[in-house]
Amino acid sequence: MQTHSLETFFWVSRFSSFRRAAERLNVSQPTVSARIRGLEEELGVTLLRRDRSLTLTEQGHELLDYAHKVLRLTEDLSFHKAALPVETRLRIGANGPVAATWLMPLATRLEDAQPSLRLEIEVNQSATLLQHLATDQLDLAFLSEDPQDPRLRLEPIGAYKMVWVAKPGLSPPRLSDAELGICPIISYGWKSPIHDHTHAPAFGTARHRRFLHTDSIFMMIRLAIEGAGLALLPLAAILREVAEGQLVIVDVETNAMDLPLLAARPRSKRSALADQALVLAKTLMPLNLKN
Repeated sequence: MQTHSLETFFWVSRFSSFRRAAERLNVSQPTVSARIRGLEEELGVTLLRRDRSLTLTEQGHELLDYAHKVLRLTEDLSFHKAALPVETRLRIGANGPVAATWLMPLATRLEDAQPSLRLEIEVNQSATLLQHLATDQLDLAFLSEDPQDPRLRLEPIGAYKMVWVAKPGLSPPRLSDAELGICPIISYGWKSPIHDHTHAPAFGTARHRRFLHTDSIFMMIRLAIEGAGLALLPLAAILREVAEGQLVIVDVETNAMDLPLLAARPRSKRSALADQALVLAKTLMPLNLKN
């Protein structure tokens, strides 16, 4: 069963006319008739009642639904009817800090440079992005974990300065490590490279009764604003909230680690679009966040 035959049947059904379908497809009316006849012979059923007007049989209605699904999937192919065999699809993964800072400016620049680009974006934790890179579900990912996986090419592109923040009035402006340990903490999940830095104070001997954890940086920001506890966040991701007074930075005795940022790509293939995205990402990573 040929796609062009299904497309012809679709338009004949839409217009209830062989002539108008032929005009729509820019083919002759006999070609349209031959395609419909070929479908009926191949399927062994009558699809159209050819009375004073064209109407669908029960089998015709069933095929119309099938044809619509097939044509929609065909149109969804990024290279469908492309004039040249060029890359038009790019699958990017980004962890929370990237999503909260320069992911959308990157997407805008890529789409402006490539009007035909089909951009697919996944925002997830680094561990999940690494799995999807290794199984060819992503072309490029920005993450904060180095798995030492020989299937991947990793390139450091900077680091985020991490700061403790809280809702105004929830905490003194300065805390010793011991004092931090008795505060409510909003922690990262177990798979996060930052997990140990939030888990340790939250589970000290004098731990607070309240403990929250999430893998979403956006949820952490929201919870911190609501006063759920202190959160360790990339400074670049909360500049607006700090400027507006929704959050305040809390100085803690032991400085938190900077969060590294890596670009990862599969070694098995090379993508010009992924290379272009990486070049743009390096310009978007603010200078005061780089190592």
